[in-house]
Amino acid sequence: MKHLCARLGRAAVLTVVVTLAAAGSLRAQEPPDSVVVVDSMVVQDSLALDSLAVADTLLPGDSVSADTIFYNLPRSRAAEPASFATGVWEWGRDDIMADGANTLAELFQRLPGVIALLGGDYGTPAAVSAFGQGGGGYRILRDGLEIYAIEGGVPNLQLVGLAGISRVRLDRSMGQMLIELWSHEYDDGRPFSVIEAGTGDLDTNLFRGIYADPTALGGSIAAGLERMDTRGRGREGTESGNRTGAWVRYQFHAGERFGLGLDYRSISAQTKVEEYTPTSERGDLSLRAAYRPLGGVTVSAFAGRTTYGVESSADSSLFVGGSRYQLGGGLGLERGALWLRGSYRSFEGSLPSGRIEARGGVSHERWGGISGQWSSSSWNDADASSYGARAWVKPVSFATLFASYEDGTYGSRVGALAEGPGLPPLDPTRRSSSGPELMAERTGARAGLLLSRWGVTLGGAALYNYSDQVLPLGLELDDQATPVTGVHRKGYEGTAVLPTFMNGLTLEGSYQYWDEEGPNQPAEVYRGSFEFHRVFMESGNLELWASFGVRGHDPMLTFVADDMSEAGSVVQVPFYQSWYAQIQVRVVTVRFWLGMDNVTFRRNLQMYPDRILPFGRSFFALRWDLWN
Repeated sequence: MKHLCARLGRAAVLTVVVTLAAAGSLRAQEPPDSVVVVDSMVVQDSLALDSLAVADTLLPGDSVSADTIFYNLPRSRAAEPASFATGVWEWGRDDIMADGANTLAELFQRLPGVIALLGGDYGTPAAVSAFGQGGGGYRILRDGLEIYAIEGGVPNLQLVGLAGISRVRLDRSMGQMLIELWSHEYDDGRPFSVIEAGTGDLDTNLFRGIYADPTALGGSIAAGLERMDTRGRGREGTESGNRTGAWVRYQFHAGERFGLGLDYRSISAQTKVEEYTPTSERGDLSLRAAYRPLGGVTVSAFAGRTTYGVESSADSSLFVGGSRYQLGGGLGLERGALWLRGSYRSFEGSLPSGRIEARGGVSHERWGGISGQWSSSSWNDADASSYGARAWVKPVSFATLFASYEDGTYGSRVGALAEGPGLPPLDPTRRSSSGPELMAERTGARAGLLLSRWGVTLGGAALYNYSDQVLPLGLELDDQATPVTGVHRKGYEGTAVLPTFMNGLTLEGSYQYWDEEGPNQPAEVYRGSFEFHRVFMESGNLELWASFGVRGHDPMLTFVADDMSEAGSVVQVPFYQSWYAQIQVRVVTVRFWLGMDNVTFRRNLQMYPDRILPFGRSFFALRWDLWN
């Protein structure tokens, strides 16, 4: 690794010098200020209407070139604001690149109380948990369609790619987390590309890239590729793995009010770890239509088909694959501070077979807001319904009082997708004794105060959580594990952002404590880091991010397969602590990223027994936005 670090250091210095010398020529890569054209009037606020934009400023008498006009599919954007008070976090494309995350599990692991459940290095199953949630603990929506689990109770995050994803939103609800992803949206009339390439220890290599053209083939096109591979721990390559994904999209736009989108994504994960499937893959094909008949009203309809499969050894009992369909539609309403979103989804031969849900509220930037959500889904002969409400009030500009409450029943499937006409039957060895579905009743409450003044942010909340039973994920991580009885838990969490003597440098951290531990829920979870962010030069062409921090938690109970432990389905793994460091420099549109995980080289990092995580990896990456 010493030779690799030296090689990366020389490469980084040489690249920075060359790019600084070329900064003048790269200045042309910067997008000019866009101007929105509506009914021959020039509107200076480009946020007023984001569905029609012109790349170049128009002078009196200028005509509008056809290739400078571009559209995005209409969609409802209103929701609770991202904040510790609301329990919502958001990332844009720049945030994802600055973080250096290659999977959603990596992106979320810095959040208060969120734990990445990893079975090893890249290619092995991955999930996340918060508040002790297991099966049915989170759902994923991408461009309005649900990425439902093809095995177990939650989607395997190794099979959810980030290529072409421009925005991520996590609602860390205590009953069930909601993850929303949005693919690339156009904000300029020119073709646009992103190239990300990197290399690091353990023979790790990364490539992720997209190309998007807002005025091609009578509509707009976009495509992306991603690849992450590593030899993992050990010198014999016995834990090597990779992830490979592709994305292609075509959209047809009938003006700013109506559009059709055809989207296909495929991704596969491979690993040589004997405990897991050698190759898993899924493909998602979707057709979406969106229509905005009136300002503030958006109607959508969608249909999707998911294919899945594995390439397993001859003596394996893993499912062989198949396909499923989903159909649905949505409605979004926005009027002033009021907003409402509703949707219905039907899943062919799956669990659940159908889901209807609604979310709405009032959001005001100055005074706060209130919101509520309701959901109901069908699981064979059982129904699962849940509801929740949250409020955040600002009595003064620097203080926010907040509270939330959630209650309901949440379903989780065991084993592969249910049988259907013309599809291979389920392997009975993949079902637990509890049957093809499990239900858990969960209740959660949170209340606290957030203060923000003079660059200082301090927040704290009291927590209550109860589940009648805790469900295993149902992935290969805890295959055939059985649920355990839940308990009433009380706890608290806090967050802080403290400025320092240096401009742009802050000390940030979070802490969560529970009086009762449980599966996927250690008694203490902590995060802390020094963060630096500054933009230099009047042109803004030089920007620097730097981070040095730690994430960790107490010893944790985790689900395992029944035949792996004499103690049953739950065993304890040692405490987890990983120090990390990373730095990113942006010169115009070129970013140089250097990072290292597990700086202290701890050799016993694990989320599951005997599934040791890599004890250190330094990584260098180049990320470049290209216009025209």
